[in-house]
Amino acid sequence: MTSGRSVVLVAGEASGDQHAARLARELTALVPDIAISGIGGPKMEAAGVELLHRSEDLALVGVAEVLPKLRVILGAIRGMKRHMKRTKPDLVILVDFPDFNFRVGKAAKKLGLKVLYYISPQVWAWRPKRAQQMASFVNHLACVFPFEPEFFKNHAPQLPVSFVGHPLLDIPPQEWDEPLPVPQEAELVGLLPGSRMSEISRLLPLLLATAKRMQEQRPGMHFVLPLAPGLRREQVEPYLKKTPRGLTVLAGRARQVMEQARLVLVASGTATLQTALAGTPGVVVYKTGGFNYLVARSLIKVEYIAMPNLIAGRELMPELIQGEATPEKVAAEALSLLDDERRRARVIEGLNEVRAKLGGPGASRRVAELALEIMEG
Repeated sequence: MTSGRSVVLVAGEASGDQHAARLARELTALVPDIAISGIGGPKMEAAGVELLHRSEDLALVGVAEVLPKLRVILGAIRGMKRHMKRTKPDLVILVDFPDFNFRVGKAAKKLGLKVLYYISPQVWAWRPKRAQQMASFVNHLACVFPFEPEFFKNHAPQLPVSFVGHPLLDIPPQEWDEPLPVPQEAELVGLLPGSRMSEISRLLPLLLATAKRMQEQRPGMHFVLPLAPGLRREQVEPYLKKTPRGLTVLAGRARQVMEQARLVLVASGTATLQTALAGTPGVVVYKTGGFNYLVARSLIKVEYIAMPNLIAGRELMPELIQGEATPEKVAAEALSLLDDERRRARVIEGLNEVRAKLGGPGASRRVAELALEIMEG
């Protein structure tokens, strides 16, 4: 006997694709014949999700990047509306990706479909009024950060909310088969400039200039640049013409770099939380276009932009944003985190607190069970 269950699952960007793929596997483990379709990337596809559109085609950073992709984005939204109207899924699960998913969620609500939002958009950081918008089309919100339920209780008390823990904790510890191809005795620093070319173009030159400045003071230092999934070496090659001595470029292996480096220079985003979970101190940097920055600065309502700092309620990872993000300032913070043992110990202790606040493993299974409860009414 078949269940006849069907779910539409929509995720954008590499991290959303990863978390949604893990959720898809847990749903399939609970309901083996469940049909899952939607929008995502290679990890969701590998998990058996039927992709109607690819999230790589929809990825954006900031307002200025919308116009060139507007036709593709609107076409994907129309396609999802047609698909939901035709298939009438038992549940629509939206994973972060708010500017796109809000439109999908509202369309689902009009069709009388149930909506589970997994991994809340950061409405608590900028646009708190959007919490009420979410309450108008979301049946249940599954939060991954411990401070989020209280925020939604204050801003949208009618919205059912659960804290499920963070899916990054579902990734098991790993024994690395191969050591990093770096000198054994070198002091290792990871460079993580982001996953999109718009981030690479602004942040990689900054990180390389910072590395060169640091190496002038510490000749034995070695730097590792693990390329994010989907990035090829030839895409970053133009930025590598003025590289510091002792730079290794790798395809992937970012997690290994985070765990084995003494320090990471990291773009603001999911990678800051991954770095924190690895227990490695880091300096957070970010630069965006002038217009995007002015818009963001006028909207952001929180004191920090790095998630480990938000969870801790204090600055564990120094944040150098826009005009503050210079090679001189980033290098100074980085060398302080390497040389000041008391400061370093305080940071590592704080990162361990962050990990404890995120709960234990099992977020993906808990969300899958919650989804099944909603489908069963």
